[in-house]
Amino acid sequence: MKRLFNLLLVLTFGGLVNTVYVSAQIFTHEQGDPYMIEKIQEQLNPNLADFPASVRRIAIYKINYSALRFTNEEVEYIRAEIEYSLRNYAGLTVLSPPELEPNDKLKIVGNDSTLQILNMQGRSLADVSPDMLEEISYKYGVQGLVELSLQRREPEGLVISIRVMNPQSREVVWNNSFISNPPIVLPTLNQGSQKLVSFGITTRSSDTWYRNQYATTTTTTNDTTGTGADSTANTFTHQADTVLRQALTDFSITFTYRQPLDLENSSYIGFTAGYHIIRSRNRDLTLFDISLFDIGLIYYQALSEKIPDIDEYRVVFYSKLNTQFPLGNQEGEMFMLEPGLQFNLSKNIGISVFGNLMLAGETIKLSNKDRITYKQTGFGFHAVIRF
Repeated sequence: MKRLFNLLLVLTFGGLVNTVYVSAQIFTHEQGDPYMIEKIQEQLNPNLADFPASVRRIAIYKINYSALRFTNEEVEYIRAEIEYSLRNYAGLTVLSPPELEPNDKLKIVGNDSTLQILNMQGRSLADVSPDMLEEISYKYGVQGLVELSLQRREPEGLVISIRVMNPQSREVVWNNSFISNPPIVLPTLNQGSQKLVSFGITTRSSDTWYRNQYATTTTTTNDTTGTGADSTANTFTHQADTVLRQALTDFSITFTYRQPLDLENSSYIGFTAGYHIIRSRNRDLTLFDISLFDIGLIYYQALSEKIPDIDEYRVVFYSKLNTQFPLGNQEGEMFMLEPGLQFNLSKNIGISVFGNLMLAGETIKLSNKDRITYKQTGFGFHAVIRF
């Protein structure tokens, strides 16, 4: 039994030692006061530029803090660092009248008829006596009384509030708060949906145009045998296929509705609908002219840093997959893949350059059964308006 008790004692003691060791390992430099004060000073020093020019002589008369979270040594260290910043970055004269020294003692004040016990933690005797505070300020030429408030919070770390008061009027002439570990705010753009209208021009070409036409010729022969019967014969004439190559221009207007996929609005997914007018560059061959309607899906991904002035990323990659239908009495469907780069020039204006790859359905049948076969690749440009 005694051995078992000794074993439990050793295990318990070892566990406590290990816990202390682990706690020591978890405590990092970023959790110490010197690091947190340094982070606060990085925020404080630029803000001292707007300190009132009429206040040049100051004194710290009150420090608010919890004794459960700060030791006297920590409070004095923080006070010294704040005074250093006020002297060196605001050009102030920091006074330390003994009557204004904050302390953490109990004071008994009273007169012939009353006695009062005051908790003086973080306060001076002059602080609880307004008349005395004004007299001491006049005696030492104090133009600004400084009040510090210290807190420890998670995950903010060290929080310091600084308030400067006019000794006579009690007017707060400067006030600010600083956090050693401010929350990280990710850059965000407009989180809502966006609408885009694109005006484009694309270069296409047609590899071949087949003419499959058949003509029927009827021949009637008079009766020469005397039987009184004529004969009729049908002859089918085939016109050979004709091969033509023609450069084409595709004028288009496209509407896009898209939704962001992340908080930074660096990627979007959306739907597109567009109208195309394809015209032959050789106006003598108008058989290549056709109108198309398309619907599709589109994905955007930012490639550069966000530009605050335009609230958008400068360079964006996009990939659009759509189906194009001819309008009128033509038949056929074309499946297109359009990868491209969009350059946002301003808040609402951009341009894009893209490639055009036909995945399937390159042949369109005309009403007379002729067929137009488009080349599988092309390229083009878009002017983009963003809403």
